[in-house]
Amino acid sequence: MQPWLIPYQQQLTTLLQNNQLAHGLLISGPAGIGKSVLANWLAASLLCTEQSKPCGQCKSCLLRLAGSHSDLLIIDSSGSSIGIDSVRQLSQFMYGRAQQQLNKVVLLADAEKLTEAAANALLKTLEEPPQNSFLLLQSRASNTLAATLLSRCQHWTLAAEFGADTQQWLAQHSNRAVPEFLLTYCAGGPLKALSMLESGEADQLQLTLHSLSQFLTDKLTLQDIVKQLDSVSELRQLLGWFLTRQLLPAMAGQEPHRLLAIHQLYSRWCRDEMQILGQNKALALSAFLAELKRLHG
Repeated sequence: MQPWLIPYQQQLTTLLQNNQLAHGLLISGPAGIGKSVLANWLAASLLCTEQSKPCGQCKSCLLRLAGSHSDLLIIDSSGSSIGIDSVRQLSQFMYGRAQQQLNKVVLLADAEKLTEAAANALLKTLEEPPQNSFLLLQSRASNTLAATLLSRCQHWTLAAEFGADTQQWLAQHSNRAVPEFLLTYCAGGPLKALSMLESGEADQLQLTLHSLSQFLTDKLTLQDIVKQLDSVSELRQLLGWFLTRQLLPAMAGQEPHRLLAIHQLYSRWCRDEMQILGQNKALALSAFLAELKRLHG
């Protein structure tokens, strides 16, 4: 268990031991904070048959580790939405009889993907939860969930991690140098930051941010920066971070209308990127960068 998750683990253990755990739990927090780690640990604890939970050795633990536990249902949330059929599946599962021991557990990640119909159907299950059945929801955007759904769940918010201890944890778990800005860029999600480090994405990110600064100071051509940005998978996030964390703070004190124009330029580009089908992305990006450079001065 990652060190920043241990306090939550300890509190949940106490509730579990005292039979005070709610039937519906929502674990929320930024991407890469460890929501699935905590949810999977809790599921393992609920299904384990030994005193020290999860033991990893009992029949129930071995079945879970093998991915064949009949009392554990993991809802597929890999698509763009989670529909009512998935909720009907979990509801039927929760109301069924446990096969291995007392508890049944459902894991549902990305709860913000629930359609309105699915969320309403889920609400009915949470209003009258079956005995010894537990629904563990996870979300990186709990503010988008219906208030009625939130009110039926015990909500655990995992705080973003930006501290020196977390920075040190990253350094201990990777052979690569940790950029100072990485945790901030990952919105306080250490596991996402670690993944970016190990894949080399963090190094590429650092290079790209440097290249953007070079472009604005006439040290890199428009053609070169567009070519480099073409390979970035989360371009909107990267450009937004560059503007709000690097460019605009450096321009503080300049004419307010120029700063406002940069905000509006970025908003328009993001809107067009998402809404205009068949748009020439390279051309649109070139126009955005050229105007950004003009406004930067």
